[in-house]
Amino acid sequence: MVQSKVMILGLDAPIAERVIALATEGYLPNIKGLMERGVVAENCLGPYPTITSSNWTSIATGAWPGTHGITGYSVHNPGDPLDVIHGGFDSKDNRSETLWEVAEREGRRSIVFDWPASWPPRISDGIIIGGGGVGVNSWRVPHHNERTGVSLGSYQLICTEEHPFASCVDFVPAKGWKNLEVESALEARVELFFDTPPEGSANDVAPKTWNLLLLNSIGVGYDRLLISETKDATEAFADLSPGQWSPNIEQDFETGRGTVGGTFRCKLMALSPDAREFKLYVTIINALDGWSYPESIAREIHSANGLPSPRDGYFPLILGWIDLKTLVELAEFQHIWTADALSYLLENKEWDLLFLHSHCPDWMYHTFSSSLDPLTNQDERDLGLHVGAETQLYQSLDRMMGRILEHADDETIVVITSDHGAKAKHRGFKVRDLLIERGLTVPLERENPVAAGIHGEAPMAIDWSKTRAFSQRICYVYVNLKGRDPDGIVEPGREYEEVRNEIICTLYDYTDPATGLKPVSLALKREDARILGLYGDTIGDVVYALNPEFGGEHGNFLPTSGYGIGSMKGLLIMSGPGIKRGATLKRSVWLTDIAPTICHLVDLPIPRDSEGAIIHQAFEDKDLKLRELKRSRDNYRRVVRAFSSSEAETHRHGT
Repeated sequence: MVQSKVMILGLDAPIAERVIALATEGYLPNIKGLMERGVVAENCLGPYPTITSSNWTSIATGAWPGTHGITGYSVHNPGDPLDVIHGGFDSKDNRSETLWEVAEREGRRSIVFDWPASWPPRISDGIIIGGGGVGVNSWRVPHHNERTGVSLGSYQLICTEEHPFASCVDFVPAKGWKNLEVESALEARVELFFDTPPEGSANDVAPKTWNLLLLNSIGVGYDRLLISETKDATEAFADLSPGQWSPNIEQDFETGRGTVGGTFRCKLMALSPDAREFKLYVTIINALDGWSYPESIAREIHSANGLPSPRDGYFPLILGWIDLKTLVELAEFQHIWTADALSYLLENKEWDLLFLHSHCPDWMYHTFSSSLDPLTNQDERDLGLHVGAETQLYQSLDRMMGRILEHADDETIVVITSDHGAKAKHRGFKVRDLLIERGLTVPLERENPVAAGIHGEAPMAIDWSKTRAFSQRICYVYVNLKGRDPDGIVEPGREYEEVRNEIICTLYDYTDPATGLKPVSLALKREDARILGLYGDTIGDVVYALNPEFGGEHGNFLPTSGYGIGSMKGLLIMSGPGIKRGATLKRSVWLTDIAPTICHLVDLPIPRDSEGAIIHQAFEDKDLKLRELKRSRDNYRRVVRAFSSSEAETHRHGT
């Protein structure tokens, strides 16, 4: 009997209804094919909070966040100061066994590709690509040093006019160039800036200077750009016209951990004939290795037209550096690289299970979800432009999946899933501000508004001697408790309960003065949050959720929440041997159900801490395994009887 292989293809934060609609209408042919050959779950629900690292870990383990311990985008270690957290992308924070660890125990090999919290590797006989952040070359936990960010350098804009965080240059008549074929040329020198917010380099990168040369090639104005590390036109590594991308460029960069090879592209966004308007976009500078296990695998992967870039273009779009067309092109580069990398690995390496995470929908919705929803964007033309970009980004993902699916045969089980959905960002509401207003949190100073705009809720100096409660991460409020927290002032027991009750009343009592609506939909004591899969020592003393009319795109909204075109529900499509064809599941399916269901289908042991159920309604024959077991037992009994009869006959004849 041929052992089925498994492909779990994960998308971060897609709006499931929109994906299904686009596929049904023919825009996503590869996803449509899987739907027709398999099962779609109409009510796929993830754990709470509806956020990246905790929910991908639940998919990988079948365990609820309270069990595996990654209870948010970040993690707070008991005993640390209440304002100290770290990224929830470290595999060491996961207390539960993963599917790829189970597979290794059974002698099967996994490729784990960009799966959050899979780094550093916890298997020895398999392949891990990325996993320490939300994209290859993204590091949310420091492994090489004490910094997080991208491997080498963040995106940058080089321009002649002021733009936020951009590098401005002044062009002057060119002098001292070799092999210059035109008489009219302008030059500028620029030092690369590796730390553009919101996340710069995870390494200390030595300065690097480029020479920019503008050419008037046909005598009607400046129309070409050469970029070179020297003043020799023949050594230029890019030759661009307005609107043109360079091919992939590879250069060496000196860092605190030695020389690192990097790859990137440049696009000449604008160049006016008089050179007064000049905009050059430089992508994230991506390390060519340092993100794979075994380490040598990274250098085996080659992509002529793709880039291993995380999050490229999304913040630059917000800053006005680039347009929607360029954003879609940047996403396509990333998806081409992913398809090239996986095509190589699936063709040339032994594998039984593939785990892929792709973050594009999450970045997209964080960037322009409010422009996609008629509830938050009444400009029909602008709405149409953003809906078009959304469709193009999903089509790019569908093409990527199509290339991966070329390596699946009729015996391969394919699962498309997600960690959560998304919605439009709407009315702001900060629990921290409410706690300050009610005297539960006492600050020493207010946050820097610029930093708050970049990073969300910026750090704030707290007067711990007067602070009784502290809002932490996406959905928790901690009591500043004596004996547990370093600066605790609240006594355990009666006072602790009084403060928790005050927090809950404060959250429920607040009414938004502009709308008359209540922002908080749910507030629970930590012991009552078990109904949400939250418990243990990595959650707060109070757990709360918001109504979807408030807040951001996802996170502190219940998994059933919806607003406008958006929804927190997950995406789940399953196809392969033993799975129904063209069916829709109405029942509630939890992300924790995926791991035990996969194990049941391919005869793997269930992960040690798995708490999900087998989705038997997806099977053509839910009792198939039971009948196979019964046949095996019946055959065993017949064999035993045959041997017993033979042995008795031997004794009867005395031989």
